[in-house]
Amino acid sequence: MLSFYEALHLGTTTDYILDEALSFTLSHLEPIATGHLASPGHISKLIQKALHIPQHMNIEALVAREYISFYEQEENHDKMLLKLAKLNFKFLQLHYFQELKTITLWWRGLDHTSKLPPNFRERTVETWLTALMMYFEPQFSLGRIMSAKLYLAITFLDDACDTYASIDEVMKLVDCIERWDPDYMGELQGHMKTAFKFVMCVYKEYEDILRSQGRLFVLEEMIKEFKLLVRTNLQLVKWAREDCMPSFDEYIEAGGAEIGSYATITCSIMGLGEIGKKIDFEWLRSRPKVVQVLAAKTRLMDDITDYEEDIGKGYTANALNYYIKQHGVTKEEAIKVFDKMIKDINKIVNEECLKTTHISRRVLNQIINYGRSLDVLYTSDDVINHREGMLKEYITTLLVDPIHL
Repeated sequence: MLSFYEALHLGTTTDYILDEALSFTLSHLEPIATGHLASPGHISKLIQKALHIPQHMNIEALVAREYISFYEQEENHDKMLLKLAKLNFKFLQLHYFQELKTITLWWRGLDHTSKLPPNFRERTVETWLTALMMYFEPQFSLGRIMSAKLYLAITFLDDACDTYASIDEVMKLVDCIERWDPDYMGELQGHMKTAFKFVMCVYKEYEDILRSQGRLFVLEEMIKEFKLLVRTNLQLVKWAREDCMPSFDEYIEAGGAEIGSYATITCSIMGLGEIGKKIDFEWLRSRPKVVQVLAAKTRLMDDITDYEEDIGKGYTANALNYYIKQHGVTKEEAIKVFDKMIKDINKIVNEECLKTTHISRRVLNQIINYGRSLDVLYTSDDVINHREGMLKEYITTLLVDPIHL
């Protein structure tokens, strides 16, 4: 029944019977998960985790680690297979610890980190975990480090523009990034100047790596995506500060870019090395439907999570806020609509991945993994901003819980 439940999350927009089947499986699995129907403890725990986030929507490293603990409690488990799985995961952990060390030391070595105001977010562990969601294999260690640095840059820009900058200051930052000249900082001051230097620092590292690989065309794609990100960031700041209300659809389209969806996916494909071909980046630049809907999903899930905080600090650029005002509904009604939108997007992603045959499966897997990362980051918690919530549980599972051979 659990396997059937997991398989039902591979449905498309026309697989209507699977919606009924999902309700059927839930009616059987929920009593076990809640303890109303007796079952072995490890099976009940596995069901609880699957109901929280199904495997198809979860990150591969986390699923693998949790399954090792489950399989060990199965009576007829293969001892040699279990030992190999544990050794393999310990090997992965060595890579992960080294990556975290590299990212943390790099962050601490930057000039600005000792001068940040208290509300600036320092998210080295969180950004590494987000990068791990894109790929877990040891051969993509450099890709995870590159991605984590991008996320740190996006977070820094987000804090600088949303909290500490006027519209005029954000416009000056956009102008400097549009020029893309590390020696030109115009009239930038304070944290905006630091933000610009931070972005240039990250991209200089990218340039050095890609030049050594003979793949500078990828850097051009990253620059285009980052310019789009800051332009749309400015648009959202204007909407929030000038109390100008765009249509809900207009906001979702701009917000998907502002939150870094396109830049994140581009960077993750860059991290694949030679696997990411020029045709893959051209396809991504064309904004295929699967990428568009995932950008929308990012905006929806992030804004549901951040709604109370955004409104509390007077920041009105929030999808939930705009939907409530445009349609005259309550917050609870809007969330139900958003949940339906997100479920539909998941089906569209499955459908589009089946249709897309001219792009390699490994690259498509990065698109799927990006969608998975959203469910892990936002389901019942805000992993990036709530360190004592699910983040602590995920890090404990992946790096702290002992694996006894």
